[in-house]
Amino acid sequence: MVHDETNSLVPANNPILLQTTNLSKKITYNSNTGDFYIPEDGIYTIHWWVNARRKNYNSVTRITDDNCEPKTLGIEFHQFWPTDILIAHSSTHNKLTCCDTGTINGNAIFEAKAGTSYRLINTSNTDFELVPNDLYSACVSISKIV
Repeated sequence: MVHDETNSLVPANNPILLQTTNLSKKITYNSNTGDFYIPEDGIYTIHWWVNARRKNYNSVTRITDDNCEPKTLGIEFHQFWPTDILIAHSSTHNKLTCCDTGTINGNAIFEAKAGTSYRLINTSNTDFELVPNDLYSACVSISKIV
C-alpha cells in the first residue's frame, strides 16, 4: 500500500506521485517516478482512490482555462514497462469547475509478469491537486491473488 497526505500538484498526463510507502510482499514503489514494480508472475488486484481538486491550468500545454468550464477528472492505470498498456480507467462521477473537489476511485484485476512496472496517470486535460480528506489525499493498494 502507498498513500499520500499532501496537497501536491499532479500535472495533466503525468503519473501520480505518492509519498508514503507501506509495502509488503516484495512489491516496491518509486515515489520519484510513480512506478510500482511487480517482482513475480501472478494475478494481482489494485484499488485506488484519490481526492482531487480541479485546477484551471495545464502545465504541459501551458494553457489556462479562464472560463473554468466543468470537466471530468480521470486516472488511468497502465502497465508502463516493458510496454505501455492501458489496464483500467476511472473518473469523477460529476464534472468539476475550477477549485471543486471530487474523489476518483478505481480497481482492476490484472496479470503481471515478473519485472513489469505500473503507473497511475492523470489523464485529465487539466492539472489537479491532491487534497487531504481528514488525513489522506490518496491511497493505492496492490495485492497478489494467485
